Amino acid sequence: MSGTRVEFLAPPDFVAFAAVDDVEEAYERVVERLGPSAQDLGPDQRRAVTDLYLAASAALTDAGVIWSGTCLGTVAGRLSAATLSVTQAGTEDDSSQEVAVQGLIEALTVPSGPPSRLVSRFDAVVGPVVMTLEQSEGWQIGPQERIPLLSAKAYLPLPSGSNRVLIIELSTPDVDHWPDVYAPVLAQVVRSVRLSGLAATTSAAEPIRRTSTTAPAGPDDPFATVLHP
Repeated sequence: MSGTRVEFLAPPDFVAFAAVDDVEEAYERVVERLGPSAQDLGPDQRRAVTDLYLAASAALTDAGVIWSGTCLGTVAGRLSAATLSVTQAGTEDDSSQEVAVQGLIEALTVPSGPPSRLVSRFDAVVGPVVMTLEQSEGWQIGPQERIPLLSAKAYLPLPSGSNRVLIIELSTPDVDHWPDVYAPVLAQVVRSVRLSGLAATTSAAEPIRRTSTTAPAGPDDPFATVLHP
């Protein structure tokens, strides 16, 4: 395969944004996005969402970023924020997807890795996926208080010959909203990925938006976290 074009469905609640590197400008964009809800932001929440926006902005400058966006709104009357990024990383390994996934699992489960990291393997439409879920200390907002940050990543090795791994990452300081809100979002994005054999130089900087063909959550999968179609 000489080249692989990646297509995926960007979640409607996540808005692509221009990168900023100034704290005040980042906060202004947060306020603009939240509208009237911004007045309910306490100082800790203001810092958390601003730092999250800055982190996502920094990610846009990294090589291999295909798309990045933020979600700012309310969930059951509570403010909530998350970032979503889709990147691709080059690799010298030309193994099959299955072999590459086994290598990723071994690399991500090394003893020196974060003890809180959960590593799982799933099957998506376009091949096997390694999912990681971990929680970091996040941002310090007081002498003995921090806002934790939850990060979930999906690693999808592209078919042999592409020498690339697609990485879809969702991060949020609103850890309580992960099971009901953000886990389904990440799962739906992974399930929406499609590949087509086009020249690598024609890969679009923006995702191709199309109607989702993935199955909705069912009684056996209330959070749509099973990645089978």
